[in-house]
Amino acid sequence: MTRAELEEAFGSGNGDKIRDALISAFYSEKGEWVQGWCLKLTDHPDPVARYGVAVVLGSNAIVHRDEVDLVKCLEAVEKLGGDLEERVRAAAKDSLGDVLHAIKLRGTS
Repeated sequence: MTRAELEEAFGSGNGDKIRDALISAFYSEKGEWVQGWCLKLTDHPDPVARYGVAVVLGSNAIVHRDEVDLVKCLEAVEKLGGDLEERVRAAAKDSLGDVLHAIKLRGTS
């Protein structure tokens, strides 16, 4: 997806489109840009979008740990860990492990 298509999907309000765009952005965009969108979408009303945020935050933290704010990632996944939706909480729990690992890796590099 182009950046314009990603931004269009993020503004669509459609959780499926947002989730898919976040995953696509993870593979094509800079980590800091992806993180910015994840943080903006953490409180999205659609649980599918929040699920996408939870999944991408952890992967983004591992792969782009030197260009993202890992404290903000940690805060966001901890918040999503208390989500009302089980699948969002489960994805956040997985991502929490990734973020903590990224913090450890950054400290040793």
